[in-house]
Amino acid sequence: MDREPSGSPATAGLIDKGGPDGSRSILPAFLNSWALSALIVALAIAQQAVGHLNGDDSWFILFAERVVNGAKAYVDISDPNPPAGFLVYMPAVLLARATGLSAEFWTVVETFVFTFAALALSGALLSRANLLVREETGVARNAALWVLLFAAGFGFAEREHFALIAFLPFAAAMLARAESRASSLPLALLAGVGGGITLCFKPYFGLPLASVVLFACARRRSIAPLFAPENFVAAAVAIGYGLFVWLRYPDYVWSVATVAMDVYAPARYGLLAVIASPPFVFSVILLAAVWAGLRFLGLEPRAALLAVASAGFFATYVLQSKNWFNHAFPGEALGVLALVALALGRFRTTPGEAARFARLAVLPALIVAPFLNAVQLNLPGAEEYPGLTAAVKENAPAHPKIAALARQLDVGHPLTRRLGGVWVGRRNAMWVDNCVRQILATKKVDAETRAKLLEYAADERREVGEDLKKGRPDIILIEEPGLREWALKKPEFAGLLDGYAKKAQVGDIEVWRRVGG
Repeated sequence: MDREPSGSPATAGLIDKGGPDGSRSILPAFLNSWALSALIVALAIAQQAVGHLNGDDSWFILFAERVVNGAKAYVDISDPNPPAGFLVYMPAVLLARATGLSAEFWTVVETFVFTFAALALSGALLSRANLLVREETGVARNAALWVLLFAAGFGFAEREHFALIAFLPFAAAMLARAESRASSLPLALLAGVGGGITLCFKPYFGLPLASVVLFACARRRSIAPLFAPENFVAAAVAIGYGLFVWLRYPDYVWSVATVAMDVYAPARYGLLAVIASPPFVFSVILLAAVWAGLRFLGLEPRAALLAVASAGFFATYVLQSKNWFNHAFPGEALGVLALVALALGRFRTTPGEAARFARLAVLPALIVAPFLNAVQLNLPGAEEYPGLTAAVKENAPAHPKIAALARQLDVGHPLTRRLGGVWVGRRNAMWVDNCVRQILATKKVDAETRAKLLEYAADERREVGEDLKKGRPDIILIEEPGLREWALKKPEFAGLLDGYAKKAQVGDIEVWRRVGG
C-alpha cells in the first residue's frame, strides 16, 4: 500500500494508533470516539429542548408561515432582509403544516440535518484528497459538532449559522485545490452549491468565499483555483437566486431594498464601539492565537485556511458594525476550528508543544465560545425580558392578538409564538425609526439626506399606526415609557391607547390590554 510522505498535511496530525510494541495513542481515544460525538449531539439537543429559538428565528418563521398562508411577501408582511432570510425556514414551516408538530421543532431538526450533511460532505472532500485521515476524523468531527451545534448558543438557526454550515464544504474543496489534491467532481460541485447558498444570505459573505479562493491561489502560486468548477457553481447559484428574487419578489427589489440600503445598512456603531465589543475582542484573540501558533509550531495548511476564512467572516462583522453576536459567530467558529486544526496537525511531530498549545489556547476557546453566543439564554425558563411572558399571559385572553410599539423586534418575538398568539402588523418593530435615530446621532448628513431619512420614518409610523388601528390587538407592548410619550404626540398614533388600560410593567416594557369593545 502506498504511504503518504511524512511531511504531508494528511499525516502531519495523525493520532498514534499504537504500534506492534503496544505503544499507546498520543491523544485520548475518547476525543476521537463516536461516544463523544453522541454526547455532544445529546447536549445540543438538550439545549434546544429546554431553551428556545431567538427573536430573529421566531420572526422569520412567522414570516414564512404568513407567506405559506397566502400573504404577499414585502407587502402584507415585510422586513429589510432579502428573501433568503425567511426562505431558509420554509422547509420547517411546510413540515409543521404536514405533521402538526411546531415549526420551531422542525427548524431545529432542519439545522441538525444540514449540519450533519455539511460535515459529511466536508469530510468526504478532505478524505478523498488525503487531507484528513481516519485517525484524525473523530477529533475533527467532534470539534465541529461542538462548535456548530452547541457553541452556536442563542444564535442557533440564525441566518449566519446556516451560512456557516453551507460554507464549510466550499472551504474543504478550496483546501484540496490549495494542496493540489485530486477531488471528486460531484462532491466539488455540491460544495459549490454550498458556497452559493452562503452568498445568498448576505452579499457580505462574498468576502470569506473570496478569501479561501485567494488562499488557494497563493498556496498554489497559480490562478488555477479561480477556475475551479465549484466557483462557477457558487456563482451560478447566487445569480440564479438573484434572478429568482427579482422575478418573484419585485416589491423587495424596487421598494424595500432601497429603504434597507438607505437606512438599515448605514445604521452602524462607531469604530470605537465595535472595537470594544466582546465579539471583536474574542475574534482578535482567536486570530492572534492562530497566527502565533502557525509562526511557532509551523505551517498547518488546514489551520491556515480556516484562519483566513475566519478573518473573512470577521471582516463582515466589522463592516456591518451592528455589534450583534450572531454576526460574529461564523468568524469565531472558524477561528476555534483553526486552533483545533493547528493542534491536531502537530501532535505527531511535536506532541509536547501541541498538547501545551491545546491546553493554553484550544481548550479555553472551546469553553468560552458558547458564552459569546449567549448560551445562557437557552437555560430552562430563560427569556430576553424575564417575567414579560408571564405578565402578558396573565392579562391576555387565550391566543391573543399582540402588537408592539417598539424599536427592537425581541420585545414581541418570540413572545407571540410562545403564547400561541397572533402578531398584528406587517413589521416586527419600528426598525426604520431606530436606524434613522442611530444614523442622525452618529453621522453628519446633508439636508436632503436628512429629509429623506425622516420621510422613511414617517412612512413607517403611518404603516404601524394603520396596522394597530385595523388589527385591534388584545395586547400592546410598549418598549418604554419615553417611546409611549413620543408616539402619542405623533398624528399617526392619535388615539392609539383609547380603549386600552395599562395592566403591567416588566422593567421598562409596559403591557396594555384592550378593555373597550
